[in-house]
Amino acid sequence: MKILLCCVAGVTSTLFSSKLKDAASRKRVDATVWSASEVAVEYSIGLADVVLVEPQLRSSYEKIKALDPNKPVLLISDEDFKNFNALKIFEMAYDACHK
Repeated sequence: MKILLCCVAGVTSTLFSSKLKDAASRKRVDATVWSASEVAVEYSIGLADVVLVEPQLRSSYEKIKALDPNKPVLLISDEDFKNFNALKIFEMAYDACHK
């Protein structure tokens, strides 16, 4: 499973990517997780199975989603992001890929 985390600058997303990898490991899912800034997401969206958008990019959600209309693009809630609720977010991403 390949998860792209779309972020503003990459500071928090590096830590969050690591937490998502840990969550995948706990669920025994082989996952690759990486982050890209909003301006770079179009270059790597094709490699991802699912895209997670950080809450700070809420206003760009539809634009990111339009880059690949057939791919699940999920907006992380403020609460889940603030609390680093990686397990819940990973499960949300996993479910979106396995519908």
